[in-house]
Amino acid sequence: MTENNAALIKRLLILSRLLALVIILLAGCAKPVSPVGVSKHSHNGPLWGNKGVTSAENADAASHASSANLSGSVKTGAADNSVTAPGESVAGDPEGTHLELWTYNESHVNYYTKLLQQWNDQDPDYTLQITFKTMPYEDLHTAFTEALKTGSGTPDICDIDAYRFKEVSSGSDTLLYPLDVAVAPYVYELHPARLDVYKASDGKLYGVPFRMGAAVQYWNTVLLQSAGITTKEIDAVTTWDDFYALGERYLSSGKGSFTAVDEEAAVWPMLASAEFSAEEEPVNDAAARMSELHKKWFDGNIAKKTSDIDPEISSGNVATFTASLAYMDRFITDMHDQTDTWYITKCPVFKSGQPCSVCLDDVVTVVSASSKAPSLAADYLCFSKLYTENARSFLWPDLSYDVCNKPLWSNEEFSHDRTNEYDTFFVNYPYDVLKEIGDRIATVSP
Repeated sequence: MTENNAALIKRLLILSRLLALVIILLAGCAKPVSPVGVSKHSHNGPLWGNKGVTSAENADAASHASSANLSGSVKTGAADNSVTAPGESVAGDPEGTHLELWTYNESHVNYYTKLLQQWNDQDPDYTLQITFKTMPYEDLHTAFTEALKTGSGTPDICDIDAYRFKEVSSGSDTLLYPLDVAVAPYVYELHPARLDVYKASDGKLYGVPFRMGAAVQYWNTVLLQSAGITTKEIDAVTTWDDFYALGERYLSSGKGSFTAVDEEAAVWPMLASAEFSAEEEPVNDAAARMSELHKKWFDGNIAKKTSDIDPEISSGNVATFTASLAYMDRFITDMHDQTDTWYITKCPVFKSGQPCSVCLDDVVTVVSASSKAPSLAADYLCFSKLYTENARSFLWPDLSYDVCNKPLWSNEEFSHDRTNEYDTFFVNYPYDVLKEIGDRIATVSP
C-alpha cells in the first residue's frame, strides 16, 4: 500500500467516525418516540435490566450515596403490598423496581397512581411499584429534611412546597439527585422562569414543578360594573399609579374597599423583586417601594389590611386582589356562587415595561441522592409532571394546575375549555393571560 493510499484510508476512517458522532448527537436531540424512561434511552446513564434494577444502577446510586456520606439502607426487590401503614398505599407492578414517594397532598397520590399505570403500560420492560406515603404538611417537611441530613429513611421521591425548597435543598449537590438529564427532553416546551428557581448554586436543576403559579390580578366584574368600571378600563391599567386612580374612582362610588392586602404574603416582596429584576435597583429597595405603595393605599382608603384575604373575597368585600393563578383552587372549594364573575389580567408595574409577574405557589418534587434508582425515579417524575400529553390529559383536568407547557397555552381546545370547572369562574381564560405575560415573567426564588 502506498503512502498516499494509507493517508486516504486514514482520512476516510476519521470522516466515518465524525459522521457516526453527528448521527448520535442528532438522535439525542430528537424527541423520543415514548417518553417513558427517556434518560435511559438518551444519555450514557445507568443501563436497565428487563425487570428491577441492574448492578449499573446500583453503582450509580452508590456513588451518589457515597458523596453524600449517607448510611441509609438500600431497598431491594419488590415491596410487600399486603400490609401498609396508615397514610400509605402501594400501586404498580410487584415485579418492577420499587420506589417510595412522599407527599402532603392526597390528590397527588391519585394523580401519580394514574400516571404510574400509564408508565407501566407503555413500557413493560421498565415497570415500577411505588409506595405512597401521605403526611401532614409540616410533618413531611420536617421528616424529609431530617432524613436527608441523617441519611436514614429517605424516600426516593418527595413533594415539597416551593416556599420550603431552599431549606430542603441546602446541600443539594450531595443530598438531592440532579434532574437536568431527565428534564432535557421536555425543557424547550417549559417556561424557564419556573424551572430556574429550582436550580442550586452549582447551576444544576434539583426540582420538577407541577404548575406555573404565576402572579396575576383578579377583578370582580360584578362589583366593578356596579361602580361603572368596565373591563376595557381595567385593561387600561398598566402601572400601580393607574391602579390607585381606579381605586379612588371605585371608592367614590361608595361600594366599599377596592382591594385588600396581607403584607405578610409572599406575593408582595417577590412581585416587587420581579418588577425590578431587569434594573439595577437592589431587591431590598424594591421591597421597600412595595411597602410604600401599600401605605399609600391604606392612607387613601382604597385598601384594607387583612391577615386572611379569603373571607374578604368570598363575601364580596373587595373588587380586586393580587395572587397566584393557583388561587383558582379557592373558587371551587369556597366560592361556588361566583361563576362568570372574575376577570384576570397581568399585574400592574411600577414603571411601564417592567416584568409584570413571578412564579409563586407550586409543589416542587425532588429525587433523593440516596435513591437506589435515581435515574428511573427522575424519568418517572418528569413523565408524570412535564410530558405535554399528560399535562393536557391529566394535569389540568384532574388537578387544575396551570401547566408549565407553553404549547398548551395557545391550544384553544385545551385552554378554552368551558367543561373545566375552573374556567367557569372567569369571564376570560386564564391561559390567555399566561400567553400574554409569558415573556414578562421574571425568575425570583421563593
